[in-house]
Amino acid sequence: MPEPTKTYIVNDQPTDTDALDFTPYVETLADIIQTGNTPLTIGVFGTWGSGKTSLMKMVKKNLPNDFTVAWFDAWKYDKEETLWRAFLLSVLTSLKETAQKAGQPTEEFEKMQSLLYREMELEKLGGVTIDLPKFGGAVATGLVKLSLSFIPGISALSNLVEELQSGAAKSSTDEDVSAITRERTKIYIEQVQFLEQFQEKFAKLVKTHIVPKRLVVFVDDLDRCLPEKAIEVLESIKLFLDVENCIFVLGVDQEVIARGIELKYKEFDYLQRDDQQRTNFSIEGLNYLEKIIQLPFQIPPIEVSDMDEFVRGLGTEWPDDECPRVFAAGLGSNPRKIKRTVNTFFLLWKLAEKRREKVQDRVKPIRLAKVVAIQAVFPDLYNLLFKNEPRYLRELEEHYRNEFSKKFKTDKNDSVIWKSSMRNGTPPSLIPFLSRRGSQAVEKILTLHSMEVKDANFSGLPIDDLKLYFTLTARSETPRALFEIESNDLIFEPQMILIPEGEFLMGSTMEQTALAIKDGADQNWVKNETPQHSIYLSDYFIGKYPITNLEYQAFIVDAKYKSPQGWEGDQFPDGKGGHPVVSVSWGDANMYCEWLSKKTGKPYRLPTEAEWEKAARGTDGRIYPWGDTFVVLMANTAETKIGDTSDVGKFSPQGDSPYGCADMVGNVWEWCSDWLDENEYRNRKVAKDPQGPGTGSYRVLRGGSFINNKGYCRCTDRGKYNPFNLGRNYGFRVAYTSDAVNNQ
Repeated sequence: MPEPTKTYIVNDQPTDTDALDFTPYVETLADIIQTGNTPLTIGVFGTWGSGKTSLMKMVKKNLPNDFTVAWFDAWKYDKEETLWRAFLLSVLTSLKETAQKAGQPTEEFEKMQSLLYREMELEKLGGVTIDLPKFGGAVATGLVKLSLSFIPGISALSNLVEELQSGAAKSSTDEDVSAITRERTKIYIEQVQFLEQFQEKFAKLVKTHIVPKRLVVFVDDLDRCLPEKAIEVLESIKLFLDVENCIFVLGVDQEVIARGIELKYKEFDYLQRDDQQRTNFSIEGLNYLEKIIQLPFQIPPIEVSDMDEFVRGLGTEWPDDECPRVFAAGLGSNPRKIKRTVNTFFLLWKLAEKRREKVQDRVKPIRLAKVVAIQAVFPDLYNLLFKNEPRYLRELEEHYRNEFSKKFKTDKNDSVIWKSSMRNGTPPSLIPFLSRRGSQAVEKILTLHSMEVKDANFSGLPIDDLKLYFTLTARSETPRALFEIESNDLIFEPQMILIPEGEFLMGSTMEQTALAIKDGADQNWVKNETPQHSIYLSDYFIGKYPITNLEYQAFIVDAKYKSPQGWEGDQFPDGKGGHPVVSVSWGDANMYCEWLSKKTGKPYRLPTEAEWEKAARGTDGRIYPWGDTFVVLMANTAETKIGDTSDVGKFSPQGDSPYGCADMVGNVWEWCSDWLDENEYRNRKVAKDPQGPGTGSYRVLRGGSFINNKGYCRCTDRGKYNPFNLGRNYGFRVAYTSDAVNNQ
């Protein structure tokens, strides 16, 4: 068995060592505790994991040694039946220890502690068990527990009456209500006596054992308790311990506690004495807190420079010095969340090292850090990328870079940048995510490094390598999304590219057809590609990729359309969501276009043969999208020996056309709108926006497929097929006319 290597995992324990530049705040709070007027309650507000406990520990460390300090971890006592009693006992214990250290008697403390446990009719403070039979009349036998709030003046009598009326007895007499009222009055008097007695004795203990020093009570994790128990502690501070020389420091999530208060006191039924009419009223949580907490302190946002230093300090064996920057820039200012995410990164990086032979050094640390960070800050987006379209991560990075360029470039290149951004628009499926919480963090993560930084970005990364990062990170827990977007509910509108108006060279020269024949094309087949001629096309948009299984699935589910061969119901083959849809007829492709047009309001259609060719080769008459020389690793053809469809964009950007269209040759043949006329080029009379013949027997297919060799996988090759038939290597991409959209 090999020797284990060290895996650095960060613990999540609070600390009294300042790693986030809290010192100025700590010193200020410590000064207030030592010199401020008392009694005083300070609220240290922040979300879970924001550093409240660490800050309070630092404040505690900065207090004079002769101060009496109590620390109450509320969550540890959450299972106690009465949390307020555990809290008071904790404070009394700290006071007792101070007295013991000074050699003073402690009998009074025992009396106070026993007072909390004393047996009385009011068995638990604020509650009573009433024996109903003694009231007689129509009241049913049984026991009802009446809970009284700590807040004086709030009556729970109406709640008890409701209990009575909802039981076996459907009515209650005036005598019953009067008896309950007398019982309640008795309990109320005893409650008030107890409050006064305890507070008076507590004030004497503080004066005897604390003054002129101070008692400082820290209450932590109160927001992790049940709301009603957290409120018990807040009210006990006000009712029992609100005396001179006492200071309370509460670490809470203000919003959580406020919502808990509103939940508990949402509606009280208050029985008015005059007319017995019920009036509903509510208590606002934040206003309630203001009555208890005199000094609110919000955990401050952490400066980026401080956060960078903090993240770097979490590990000593970072695989790349840029990794801490990713987490500092993208994860916000919650230390616990950052520690958790960094731990995930260290775990996955160790796993990648263990699998180095299998992944062949294709996992790079900066990229892995970025995917882990996106998984933490934007779970919905991560799930879309992981489950459906990893290539969108590449597209999203390009989108953010284009947006950045448009904002900050003001030179002559602006127009070029703008056109590039328009041409390579954001995939419509990503648009719902761009305005969601987490999108700004993702933008920071994806644009953190310039394109010159090696192995730090996703633009141009092969699809297989992109998938590797999601396969690896899927082994860690994805945080639950705040607002989940189901992928099936999204309209997967294809990503479109603008092809500008102008002329281009269509068809093949004699030299090009000769080379095609040499490369394996049928000499009779290539005749219909000649002669090469000039065609003028108006602006139009065409799909950057062929329509994928995932995009087509949205159509068949929504339109209840028949599924292609090889699918199970409306489910495409496993692992092929990003592959081009196949086994669709020309008619199926047109039905998809009609559906997509209704969904989006854009006139989607199949591209004409001329539109397809210009998008594939540009204006210079090249043979392949990338140039005149065939390169095996530029497209999914027979030469690559994949033997099946592949993810669209697998060979991007190196195999893209001059306009950025991917998979224009290889992968699948693509349906065009035209009927095929083998003599069309020789007899063509229309030189602008040709639509093809009005009738025919076969529809045009373009681009070749994974089955075909380089002789057929060319920009000019003209295939044909019966429009009613299917092919396991036949798919399509879509187009629409620019003017048609502008005129809507």
